[in-house]
Amino acid sequence: MAKGKAKSPRSKPTEVAAAPKEALDLKNDGNRMFAQRDYAKAIQQYDAALKILPEGSTERADLLCNKAACFYAQNKLKEAVKECGGALEVSPGSIKALRHRAKALEKQGMFKAALGDIQAINKTESATDDSREAERRLRELVGVQLGEVAHVVQVA
Repeated sequence: MAKGKAKSPRSKPTEVAAAPKEALDLKNDGNRMFAQRDYAKAIQQYDAALKILPEGSTERADLLCNKAACFYAQNKLKEAVKECGGALEVSPGSIKALRHRAKALEKQGMFKAALGDIQAINKTESATDDSREAERRLRELVGVQLGEVAHVVQVA
């Protein structure tokens, strides 16, 4: 019985191993396209890799973050936020996804939402001087936004 159970786990990784190699090649092609600033082709490569990977694969989060970086570079900020959300569904707490999403949200003026992502990063060992500075800056921006809202309410 123990031998039967041992065979099953061995056969599954062998079957799955072919897809990740092809997906990795596609990802690397996408990374080359990104480096060349050919974001549309990079997204195509990342999408092709995503089609190969199983739904639960943690590699999907990295590919979705890469797509988000492409969209961010094209100033397609809503799409970048969406891809990061997908990455966080696959890999909750992904620092890369939180960082990319915070940048896209901040650039859209959605400071409170960006602050939430940065605070989530800063609660981990992945916190950096840059992320702590981003939190300080976003706290100020949220305060300014709230002050503007309070001023509008008082005027009305």
